[in-house]
Amino acid sequence: MALVVAPFLGLALTMPVSAEVLADPGSGEFCKIHKADPSCVTASGAGGSFEVGAVDAGQSGDHAGGGSGGRPVALSGTYNVYDYAATCTGNTRLGAGALCGSAVDSCAASGVGFISYWRWKATVSRATGEVLDPPGWVQSPGAYCLGPSEAGLPPVAVIGGILADEFKNLLVLKGTVTVEPRGTTLVNYETGYSTEAARYVLNPVQILGRSVTVTAIPQSYDWYFGDGTRELNGGAGRQGTQDVSHSYRDTGKVGPYVVITWRGTFTVDGGATQDVIGTAQTTSPATPLQVKQARAELVSR
Repeated sequence: MALVVAPFLGLALTMPVSAEVLADPGSGEFCKIHKADPSCVTASGAGGSFEVGAVDAGQSGDHAGGGSGGRPVALSGTYNVYDYAATCTGNTRLGAGALCGSAVDSCAASGVGFISYWRWKATVSRATGEVLDPPGWVQSPGAYCLGPSEAGLPPVAVIGGILADEFKNLLVLKGTVTVEPRGTTLVNYETGYSTEAARYVLNPVQILGRSVTVTAIPQSYDWYFGDGTRELNGGAGRQGTQDVSHSYRDTGKVGPYVVITWRGTFTVDGGATQDVIGTAQTTSPATPLQVKQARAELVSR
């Protein structure tokens, strides 16, 4: 199995086992993953026991040797293959690209990147490579919480599950706060605020051998003015306006900042746009601001 490391995530992600593993229980990886499969049975010989389907030093052609003195055992004439789809409305065995929050949330306790899947199984003739019909493809009861190393999972769903947990670590833009007037304002004066943080596209990254492009989109801007007051969902503001404004009641030094809630979308290898499940927040640095008291002075003419 290929190992792909995504440094930006801080994770070592294992590439899903290739299609040929699903197509041949002669691979040891197949039996590591599908231990309960009928093709992965334990047989005994004079020299000990071994798994049909497991890679063994005495294996040759369509037969597996049981080690020194063991009898070769023929592989069965059929084997099982599997298809998966995330448990989201509209997904089918042949249309498994969509991802939804419920499929991610229901498996959150299982670990990073785990998603709830429906599973279909088919029995294939080893001689012809064709699915036996009947029974054809049969959906297994219930759902399975599976991680990114499981064989045969839809890549978009796996990547979506990883992004649901790692989206917050991808956000690099926290925004800065511009205050007008800059540096100093007055008590009881409407001071304006704005931030340049807006929708942006991150550089493509590699996840599970695929090129993934994430777009971060501001969902809300919560303003904290440094004096214990705030304005929730106030917008980004605009320089030269008072779209977001506040009037201080006391003098002193304050540090207004903005907390941005982001949602996201992503594409895999330039394909259809998918929503990132969940949101993430960033907090801007505080902008130093001195609040002063205006004084009236008599001027003689």
